[in-house]
Amino acid sequence: MSKHNSVRARLQAGFTLIELMVVIAIIGILAAIAIPQYEKYIVTSKATDVAQNFHAAITAATAAVSAAQAGQNTLLAGSNTQGTTATALTPSATVETPVLSYTAGDPAASGTTNASPINFAYIGTSGTAASTTPAYCGEVDVVGASPPSGMNTGAWVVSGMSQPVFITVGVGSTCTASTTLGQDIINAIVGDGSSSPVTSTTAAGTKVTSCTASSTYCESVVGPNGSVTP
Repeated sequence: MSKHNSVRARLQAGFTLIELMVVIAIIGILAAIAIPQYEKYIVTSKATDVAQNFHAAITAATAAVSAAQAGQNTLLAGSNTQGTTATALTPSATVETPVLSYTAGDPAASGTTNASPINFAYIGTSGTAASTTPAYCGEVDVVGASPPSGMNTGAWVVSGMSQPVFITVGVGSTCTASTTLGQDIINAIVGDGSSSPVTSTTAAGTKVTSCTASSTYCESVVGPNGSVTP
Protein backbone atom coordinates (compact mmCIF):
# COMPACT_ATOMS: atom_id res chain seq x y z
CA MET A 1 0.00 0.00 0.00
CA SER A 2 1.35 3.39 -0.94
CA LYS A 3 1.94 6.09 1.66
CA HIS A 4 -0.91 8.11 0.16
CA ASN A 5 -3.34 5.22 0.45
CA SER A 6 -2.22 4.54 4.05
CA VAL A 7 -3.00 8.10 5.13
CA ARG A 8 -6.38 8.03 3.38
CA ALA A 9 -7.26 4.76 5.08
CA ARG A 10 -6.51 6.21 8.53
CA LEU A 11 -8.65 9.27 7.82
CA GLN A 12 -11.55 7.11 6.69
CA ALA A 13 -11.28 4.96 9.82
CA GLY A 14 -12.53 7.87 12.02
CA PHE A 15 -12.27 7.94 15.83
CA THR A 16 -11.69 4.84 17.89
CA LEU A 17 -14.08 3.92 20.71
CA ILE A 18 -11.49 4.86 23.31
CA GLU A 19 -11.02 8.30 21.73
CA LEU A 20 -14.77 8.89 21.75
CA MET A 21 -15.02 7.82 25.39
CA VAL A 22 -12.22 10.19 26.36
CA VAL A 23 -13.94 13.11 24.59
CA ILE A 24 -17.29 12.30 26.27
CA ALA A 25 -15.58 12.06 29.65
CA ILE A 26 -13.95 15.46 29.18
CA ILE A 27 -17.28 17.02 28.17
CA GLY A 28 -18.91 15.49 31.24
CA ILE A 29 -16.25 16.89 33.56
CA LEU A 30 -16.54 20.36 32.04
CA ALA A 31 -20.34 20.26 32.32
CA ALA A 32 -20.14 19.14 35.96
CA ILE A 33 -17.99 22.19 36.70
CA ALA A 34 -19.75 24.75 34.50
CA ILE A 35 -23.44 24.03 35.21
CA PRO A 36 -23.31 24.62 39.00
CA GLN A 37 -21.26 27.79 38.42
CA TYR A 38 -23.83 29.04 35.93
CA GLU A 39 -26.71 28.27 38.30
CA LYS A 40 -24.87 30.12 41.08
CA TYR A 41 -24.35 33.07 38.76
CA ILE A 42 -28.09 33.23 38.01
CA VAL A 43 -29.00 33.17 41.71
CA THR A 44 -26.41 35.81 42.58
CA SER A 45 -27.59 37.99 39.71
CA LYS A 46 -31.21 37.84 40.94
CA ALA A 47 -30.08 38.68 44.48
CA THR A 48 -28.11 41.67 43.22
CA ASP A 49 -31.13 42.92 41.26
CA VAL A 50 -33.32 42.68 44.39
CA ALA A 51 -30.75 44.57 46.47
CA GLN A 52 -30.67 47.28 43.80
CA ASN A 53 -34.49 47.54 43.89
CA PHE A 54 -34.41 47.82 47.68
CA HIS A 55 -31.70 50.47 47.56
CA ALA A 56 -33.60 52.37 44.83
CA ALA A 57 -36.67 52.49 47.10
CA ILE A 58 -34.61 53.90 49.97
CA THR A 59 -33.06 56.52 47.69
CA ALA A 60 -36.45 57.48 46.26
CA ALA A 61 -37.99 57.79 49.72
CA THR A 62 -35.14 60.00 50.91
CA ALA A 63 -35.53 62.27 47.88
CA ALA A 64 -39.32 62.38 48.37
CA VAL A 65 -38.91 63.43 52.02
CA SER A 66 -36.65 66.28 50.93
CA ALA A 67 -39.28 67.31 48.36
CA ALA A 68 -42.01 67.12 51.02
CA GLN A 69 -40.07 69.54 53.19
CA ALA A 70 -40.35 71.96 50.26
CA GLY A 71 -44.12 71.39 50.04
CA GLN A 72 -44.21 68.76 47.27
CA ASN A 73 -46.23 65.52 47.37
CA THR A 74 -44.75 62.35 45.84
CA LEU A 75 -46.24 58.95 45.01
CA LEU A 76 -43.43 56.48 45.72
CA ALA A 77 -45.07 53.16 44.81
CA GLY A 78 -48.43 52.19 43.36
CA SER A 79 -50.80 49.77 45.11
CA ASN A 80 -50.31 46.87 42.70
CA THR A 81 -51.80 43.46 43.47
CA GLN A 82 -49.50 40.47 42.95
CA GLY A 83 -50.87 38.12 40.31
CA THR A 84 -53.04 40.80 38.69
CA THR A 85 -51.96 42.64 35.55
CA ALA A 86 -51.02 46.25 36.29
CA THR A 87 -53.53 48.85 35.15
CA ALA A 88 -52.02 51.42 32.81
CA LEU A 89 -51.69 54.82 34.48
CA THR A 90 -52.35 57.96 32.46
CA PRO A 91 -51.22 61.00 34.47
CA SER A 92 -54.09 63.41 35.10
CA ALA A 93 -55.42 65.73 37.78
CA THR A 94 -56.08 62.72 40.04
CA VAL A 95 -53.55 60.18 38.76
CA GLU A 96 -49.80 60.33 39.27
CA THR A 97 -47.22 57.85 38.00
CA PRO A 98 -45.20 56.34 40.90
CA VAL A 99 -41.49 57.13 41.17
CA LEU A 100 -40.81 53.39 41.51
CA SER A 101 -41.98 51.55 38.39
CA TYR A 102 -45.42 49.98 38.84
CA THR A 103 -44.76 47.51 36.00
CA ALA A 104 -41.27 46.30 36.99
CA GLY A 105 -41.16 42.58 37.71
CA ASP A 106 -39.83 40.91 40.85
CA PRO A 107 -36.51 39.32 39.76
CA ALA A 108 -36.60 36.76 42.59
CA ALA A 109 -40.27 35.72 42.50
CA SER A 110 -39.18 32.21 41.45
CA GLY A 111 -37.85 31.82 44.98
CA THR A 112 -41.42 31.75 46.31
CA THR A 113 -43.35 28.48 46.37
CA ASN A 114 -46.41 28.60 44.07
CA ALA A 115 -45.61 32.16 42.97
CA SER A 116 -47.99 33.77 40.50
CA PRO A 117 -46.69 34.22 36.92
CA ILE A 118 -47.37 37.97 37.29
CA ASN A 119 -45.08 39.48 39.90
CA PHE A 120 -44.21 43.07 40.75
CA ALA A 121 -41.02 44.42 42.26
CA TYR A 122 -42.76 47.19 44.23
CA ILE A 123 -46.00 47.21 46.22
CA GLY A 124 -47.16 50.48 47.78
CA THR A 125 -49.43 50.81 50.81
CA SER A 126 -50.73 54.06 52.28
CA GLY A 127 -51.98 55.32 55.59
CA THR A 128 -50.46 52.63 57.83
CA ALA A 129 -47.73 53.71 60.26
CA ALA A 130 -46.08 50.27 60.31
CA SER A 131 -44.11 48.00 58.01
CA THR A 132 -45.67 45.15 56.03
CA THR A 133 -44.42 41.65 55.28
CA PRO A 134 -43.80 41.07 51.55
CA ALA A 135 -45.73 38.18 50.04
CA TYR A 136 -42.95 37.20 47.65
CA CYS A 137 -39.22 36.58 47.79
CA GLY A 138 -37.60 39.77 46.43
CA GLU A 139 -40.77 41.88 46.65
CA VAL A 140 -40.18 45.41 47.99
CA ASP A 141 -43.05 46.83 50.06
CA VAL A 142 -43.22 50.58 50.62
CA VAL A 143 -45.55 52.00 53.29
CA GLY A 144 -46.15 55.74 53.21
CA ALA A 145 -48.76 58.35 54.01
CA SER A 146 -52.34 58.45 52.75
CA PRO A 147 -52.82 60.02 49.31
CA PRO A 148 -53.80 63.66 48.94
CA SER A 149 -57.53 64.14 48.41
CA GLY A 150 -58.74 62.53 45.18
CA MET A 151 -55.35 61.06 44.17
CA ASN A 152 -54.72 57.41 43.35
CA THR A 153 -53.70 55.03 46.13
CA GLY A 154 -50.21 53.87 46.98
CA ALA A 155 -47.32 54.84 49.22
CA TRP A 156 -47.16 58.64 49.38
CA VAL A 157 -44.77 61.13 50.93
CA VAL A 158 -46.67 64.34 51.55
CA SER A 159 -45.90 67.77 52.88
CA GLY A 160 -46.15 67.92 56.66
CA MET A 161 -46.24 64.14 57.20
CA SER A 162 -45.00 62.96 60.59
CA GLN A 163 -44.81 59.19 60.04
CA PRO A 164 -41.73 57.45 58.60
CA VAL A 165 -41.63 55.60 55.27
CA PHE A 166 -41.22 51.87 55.89
CA ILE A 167 -39.41 49.82 53.22
CA THR A 168 -39.23 46.04 53.46
CA VAL A 169 -37.98 43.36 51.09
CA GLY A 170 -38.75 39.62 51.07
CA VAL A 171 -35.69 37.54 52.03
CA GLY A 172 -34.70 34.47 54.04
CA SER A 173 -37.72 32.43 55.11
CA THR A 174 -39.91 34.22 52.55
CA CYS A 175 -37.92 32.44 49.84
CA THR A 176 -39.49 29.06 50.51
CA ALA A 177 -38.59 27.66 47.09
CA SER A 178 -34.91 28.67 47.30
CA THR A 179 -33.17 29.17 50.62
CA THR A 180 -29.95 29.85 48.72
CA LEU A 181 -31.57 32.76 46.91
CA GLY A 182 -32.99 34.06 50.19
CA GLN A 183 -29.53 34.09 51.79
CA ASP A 184 -27.87 35.61 48.72
CA ILE A 185 -30.37 38.48 48.80
CA ILE A 186 -29.48 39.10 52.45
CA ASN A 187 -25.77 39.05 51.62
CA ALA A 188 -26.29 41.55 48.79
CA ILE A 189 -28.42 43.88 50.91
CA VAL A 190 -26.20 43.87 53.98
CA GLY A 191 -23.15 44.11 51.72
CA ASP A 192 -24.33 47.36 50.12
CA GLY A 193 -24.88 48.92 53.54
CA SER A 194 -28.63 49.50 53.15
CA SER A 195 -29.65 47.18 55.98
CA SER A 196 -28.20 45.62 59.10
CA PRO A 197 -27.56 42.04 60.27
CA VAL A 198 -28.78 43.05 63.74
CA THR A 199 -31.99 44.64 65.01
CA SER A 200 -31.79 48.45 65.01
CA THR A 201 -33.86 51.22 66.55
CA THR A 202 -34.65 54.55 64.94
CA ALA A 203 -34.39 57.87 66.75
CA ALA A 204 -38.17 57.72 67.17
CA GLY A 205 -37.91 54.32 68.88
CA THR A 206 -39.12 52.30 65.88
CA LYS A 207 -37.63 48.79 65.74
CA VAL A 208 -36.01 47.82 62.44
CA THR A 209 -35.89 44.07 61.91
CA SER A 210 -32.55 42.29 61.67
CA CYS A 211 -31.54 41.06 58.22
CA THR A 212 -30.90 37.34 58.78
CA ALA A 213 -31.87 34.02 57.20
CA SER A 214 -34.60 33.45 59.80
CA SER A 215 -36.25 36.78 58.91
CA THR A 216 -39.14 37.06 56.47
CA TYR A 217 -37.89 40.48 55.40
CA CYS A 218 -35.16 43.08 55.77
CA GLU A 219 -36.24 46.62 56.55
CA SER A 220 -35.13 50.23 56.33
CA VAL A 221 -37.00 53.19 57.75
CA VAL A 222 -36.78 56.69 56.25
CA GLY A 223 -37.81 59.24 58.85
CA PRO A 224 -39.82 62.38 58.11
CA ASN A 225 -36.57 64.31 58.58
CA GLY A 226 -34.76 62.22 55.95
CA SER A 227 -32.83 59.96 58.34
CA VAL A 228 -32.34 56.34 57.24
CA THR A 229 -32.24 53.39 59.66
CA PRO A 230 -30.35 51.14 59.41
